[in-house]
Amino acid sequence: MSASAAQDRDSSSSGRRRILRAAQALFGARGYAAVSMQQIADAAGVDKATLYHHFRDKDALFAAVVRQELERVRTGIAGELAGGGPLRAQLTRVAARIFATTRSDFGRLLVDLHERVAERVRAELLSQCPPPWEILRPAFERALAAGEIRPIAPDIAVGLFLGMVFGQVRRAWLEPERPAPDAATAATIADVMLDGIGMLDGIGAGPRAGRRG
Repeated sequence: MSASAAQDRDSSSSGRRRILRAAQALFGARGYAAVSMQQIADAAGVDKATLYHHFRDKDALFAAVVRQELERVRTGIAGELAGGGPLRAQLTRVAARIFATTRSDFGRLLVDLHERVAERVRAELLSQCPPPWEILRPAFERALAAGEIRPIAPDIAVGLFLGMVFGQVRRAWLEPERPAPDAATAATIADVMLDGIGMLDGIGAGPRAGRRG
C-alpha cells in the first residue's frame, strides 16, 4: 500500500471516529428524534457528503453508536460475571451494573432503539453484534448443573431476568420523576428471579437460607 493510500485510510478512519463521537454525544444528550444529520456533521467538523460517505442514513449512524455502547456494556457484564459466586450474587451485580447506566446515554439509546429505529435496522444490528446479555446464559447453565435453580431453559431464564431489569431501565426514562433503580432494586430483582414473590411458607416459595451468599 502506498504512503498516500495509507494516509487516506487513516484520515477516513479518523473522520469516522469523530463522527461516531459527535453522534454518541448528541444522541445521548438529546435523543434520536431531536438530532439531525446536519447537527452531527457540524459537531464532527465534516460536511454532509463525508457523513453520508461513512453512514448511509441516520438509522445506520445511530445503530453504529448503539453497537459501540453494547460492546462496552458487554465488557462490563463480563467483568461482573467473572467475579463468580452464587447465581444470586452474579445477577445482583449484573443488574446493578446496568442500573448504573440507567439515566446515562446508554439508557436513552436503548429506549430510542426500540421506539424510533426501524425493525430492519434493529435486526441488522443484532445480527452483526450479538447482544451483551448472551454471556448470561452460561451463568444460568452452571447454576442449573449445580442444583442452584430448578430445571428451566436457560434462554427463558435469561429473558425473564432481563425483562425485569430493562423494564426498570425503560420506566426510569419514561417516568423521570421516579427514583432511578439502584443496587437495592438489583437485589430485589435477583430475589424475585430466584425465589418468586410467594410468601415464605406459601406455594412457590423458594429456599431463602444463605441467599446473600
